[in-house]
Amino acid sequence: KHNTLPARLLTSNWALFAAGSQKIRTVACEGSETQLKCDKGQLISVSRATYGRSDQKTCSSGRPVQQTTNVQCSGNADKVAQRYRCWVFSTGQPCLAFLQFSKPDEGPTVACEGSVAQLQCDKGQLISVSRATYGRSDQKTCSSGRPANQLTNVQCSGNADKVAQSCNGKQSCSIRAANSVFGDPCVGTYKYLEVDYLCYGELFFWL
Repeated sequence: KHNTLPARLLTSNWALFAAGSQKIRTVACEGSETQLKCDKGQLISVSRATYGRSDQKTCSSGRPVQQTTNVQCSGNADKVAQRYRCWVFSTGQPCLAFLQFSKPDEGPTVACEGSVAQLQCDKGQLISVSRATYGRSDQKTCSSGRPANQLTNVQCSGNADKVAQSCNGKQSCSIRAANSVFGDPCVGTYKYLEVDYLCYGELFFWL
């Protein structure tokens, strides 16, 4: 009798720091392993990792239909960011890297339109942005003194990749929440910048 639980997969979005920085996406089917690889002198920064299923096609080979039907199955996989293996391409020798991550606070950093977001890590730690959006997803945030017609559109969201580009790898970073920086995803709506980030340190390599 087939197991009716969904066949899950691990999806990781990660970036290489230093020379030749690039965004990479990896997928590992349930029961297999995923390896995050980097060139010598580069560091991995995991921006997002999920464990579950969001479509019926990925990792479906040989699986019964009932294991791939549930595509609303998704869980956070923060452990990918906390510990991973890294291989040095230039020599073919393995290196083992440990990163100690910590959250600077309990919630995201929010900066109302026209103000400046301050991202700060403790001494010896560096910023890793996991999510950044510019727009509006509720009527309460950054609403003080604003007319109702500027708060109605809560389906206003634009990607704010520039936060990661400007702040990743720094101890502290300031970035303005403004249309001139991120564009205007919804004209007439008063927007805000929302950033989730981690601080990391204690990096060791054995080459």
